[in-house]
Amino acid sequence: MKKLPVDVSSFPLMIRDNYLYIDKTKNIYDLITRRRLYFLSRPRRFGKSLLISTLKEIFTGNKALFKDLWIGKHSDYLWPKHPVIQLDFSDLSFETSQEFKINLSRNLEKIGASFGIDISKEPLINIKIQTLIEELSKKNKVVILIDEYDAPLLNNLDNQTIAQAIQKVMKLFFSTIKSMDARDYIHAIFITGVTKFSKTSLFSGFNNLNDVTLSPEAATLLGYTKEELETYFKEYIDQFAQKENSSPQQTINIITQWYNGYRFSRDERTVFNPYSVLHCFDNKYIDNYWLNTGTPGFLIELLKNKYGTMEDLKSLKVPSEFLGSFELGTLPLIAILYQAGYLTLDTYDSETREYTLKYPNEEVGLSFKKYIVASLIQSDQRNVDAALSQLKDALEENDLEQFCTIVKSLIAGIPYQLHGKNEGYYHSLLHLIADMIGIDGRSEITTSEGRIDFAAQTKSRIFVCEFKYNSEARRSLWRRRGTPKIALDQIIKKNYALKYERFKKPTTLVGIAFNAKRKAFDVQWIAQEYKK
Repeated sequence: MKKLPVDVSSFPLMIRDNYLYIDKTKNIYDLITRRRLYFLSRPRRFGKSLLISTLKEIFTGNKALFKDLWIGKHSDYLWPKHPVIQLDFSDLSFETSQEFKINLSRNLEKIGASFGIDISKEPLINIKIQTLIEELSKKNKVVILIDEYDAPLLNNLDNQTIAQAIQKVMKLFFSTIKSMDARDYIHAIFITGVTKFSKTSLFSGFNNLNDVTLSPEAATLLGYTKEELETYFKEYIDQFAQKENSSPQQTINIITQWYNGYRFSRDERTVFNPYSVLHCFDNKYIDNYWLNTGTPGFLIELLKNKYGTMEDLKSLKVPSEFLGSFELGTLPLIAILYQAGYLTLDTYDSETREYTLKYPNEEVGLSFKKYIVASLIQSDQRNVDAALSQLKDALEENDLEQFCTIVKSLIAGIPYQLHGKNEGYYHSLLHLIADMIGIDGRSEITTSEGRIDFAAQTKSRIFVCEFKYNSEARRSLWRRRGTPKIALDQIIKKNYALKYERFKKPTTLVGIAFNAKRKAFDVQWIAQEYKK
């Protein structure tokens, strides 16, 4: 049985030390023989570094490593040897633009030295890369491979001054590479990242750079298809099934539910998260492996600063251009959640050119919602798990006092400056909580008399809720239209519960007032049973 590469992203090491390698060389061959310049965006820990390592060995003509793979056995590839400039921007130090520049310079100097080329005396980044390419091209046309190009920008989103300064260094660097390609020094370029930033000269400067992020030809380039899972991991599937006293098919089904579902093109093909699959088979149990590696800091800041309507993350439509490139400081949260792997493509409408997004699988869906709440209330996920369990029990037992007390404690943990500016924020929060505890919760439900703010249905009971939101700026209005009693009276007057009579379940009417103060947060409520 081959070893699982849970901590290996070097292609030569995987082949030489008998690690399991999922043969993607036909996909790679189709790309490199069709065009020269590529960009690919994929989530973190999705195999981008292994792809870059594999490309390096192909472009350096290391045919022996591929003798048992598709490109070595079935293709007409001629294995020319090209000098390769390989850079991983995530390995560079980038706390300041100067630090980024110095480390990029040192890496270029090391690459030059490995070829016997001294560029250490060149003072500027653009001159260093230009000289290096010119000298290497005397051997053959140059290949440039850059992994995680956007890491220096993503890690400085909380400091726009530093990020913009780094962006200027990048712009000079990529502009120079573009000019060298125009002079026919370059054979191929392949660049990976999580997102697309404009004004780096990468997407604006390279007019012929092929972005295959949403292209069918790259849909299964990274990640594992179900066929690959069943073929390459058969022995591991059998082991897992034996441990769990289940059948191989049952094992495949649960792994599919937890780790499959990532879709990267209009084609309906999906792939499994490779990081989670490898760790699942290595440990022989289901867990939140990918999410447990930690959500990137840049995404935490976006969630805190831009997260306004939580239920929108469940399923939403966006135009295709919405998933394109962005400027620093204007990153739309939904698009970043897609590019970072927390949302994925669900459907595509060719007439409207709109994608529907969704959570890809069980690992991301439920777990990320818990992470969102934990992040917003600045608490540990274990505390959130405990609170969710208590909330579910309270609803099942019709204990509204306990339910609202727990909700109050959760919301009170949100810093004042992050509280929503209207009651829609709290509709969404309760919608998210209902979703996490496994009950049917819905917001903004239209009736003939108006709109129900929120309704939730358990196995034995229905709850119809009306919310009022009060801020300090509206304090004078509290007694007139912001009390729980007024909210409850509205439910009764507009007969909102009539919509749920067909379910023939006991129904509780609940009026809730959210009172946001500068130094404290209060939730008040009143409830009564619905009588026909």
